[in-house]
Amino acid sequence: MQITITNVLKDEVTVSGQTLRREYVENIMLPMLVAQCATVQSRKLEIVKVFAEAGLSLNAVPEAAREYAVDKSEKARLRLRQQAEANAHAERCRVATPRELAQAKADREARAAAIREQSAKVRASSRRNSGW
Repeated sequence: MQITITNVLKDEVTVSGQTLRREYVENIMLPMLVAQCATVQSRKLEIVKVFAEAGLSLNAVPEAAREYAVDKSEKARLRLRQQAEANAHAERCRVATPRELAQAKADREARAAAIREQSAKVRASSRRNSGW
């Protein structure tokens, strides 16, 4: 069953081309549709998703609303984990550009020069202090 909810107003809602009162849709139609999908979890979540995305209240079916919220958060967490894995794989397989390689080499050389300079200062100061 395909449900399309359009034209959601303060008191009226258009459901599958038929204009109905919002109270009726939220308090009677939604629980009735959810009850028809008693054991088919995916169908139930699909119906609740359509109503939630339309901005209608899910207070009439708290259990289905809770299941929808849990399913939505699990899917978001899965999507984030998959994106993190994809980013990690992309970073691991990434090939550095010649510019990045040159920059890394320049950084290493600058760090090595700073270390050599520091060690030269330490040697010079230790010679002065030892009496040479």
